Amino acid sequence: MSANYFYTNAAATLDEFEPEIRAFDAAGIVVDLRHARFERSDASLSALDRPEMQNMLRRVRRGDTIITLKLASFGRNIREVLETLARFKALGVSARCVELGGEDLLGAVPSPPMLTLMAVSRLERQSRSARMKESVSASFERGNRLGRKPTVSAAAQDEILVSLRRGRSVSELARFFQVSRQTIMRIRDRGIA
Repeated sequence: MSANYFYTNAAATLDEFEPEIRAFDAAGIVVDLRHARFERSDASLSALDRPEMQNMLRRVRRGDTIITLKLASFGRNIREVLETLARFKALGVSARCVELGGEDLLGAVPSPPMLTLMAVSRLERQSRSARMKESVSASFERGNRLGRKPTVSAAAQDEILVSLRRGRSVSELARFFQVSRQTIMRIRDRGIA
C-alpha cells in the first residue's frame, strides 16, 4: 500500500511545523505525522544531503508520494530541484507541490509545472553561458588574459627561445628557470608556430 510522505525545510520543531500542517489541511491533504519529515537545514546544504531528507528517502517505497508545500523544500535553485525530483523518480516515488497546484510532478506525461521548471532551467543555463561568453569577450577586449598567470615572463620566454636555438637542452633550461621540462617544451612549441 502506498503512503504519502510530507517534507519541509522550513520548520525545525513540531511547533514550527504546525502552520504547515494547517496549510496542508487547507489544501485538502491530511498529514500523517508518522510520515512527516521537517527540518531547517543550512542553505549551503543541498536538498539530497539534508538529514531528514535522507531519512525520508531511506523509508519511501516505490509508489509512495512525497508532498511539500513549497518548491524551495526540494532545492536551493532550479537545477537542484530538478536533481531532487530525478532522484525521486529513480526511486519510483511521485512528488507533489501544493505551491504548484498539487499535481504529480513526475507522472508519465510531464505536468505543466514540470515542463515550466525544465524550460526555466534551460533558460537559466543558456543565459549563464551567454553571460560567461560576453565576460570572456570583454576581458579579451580590455587586454586581460584568462587562466593562471604565466610562470615564465615574456622576457624569459624570449631568452628560452634564444637559448634553445643556440643548442641548450630542455632539461638544462628547466633547471635554470626552475620550471618543468613541459613548460620549456610548451614555450618552444609556441615559438616555432
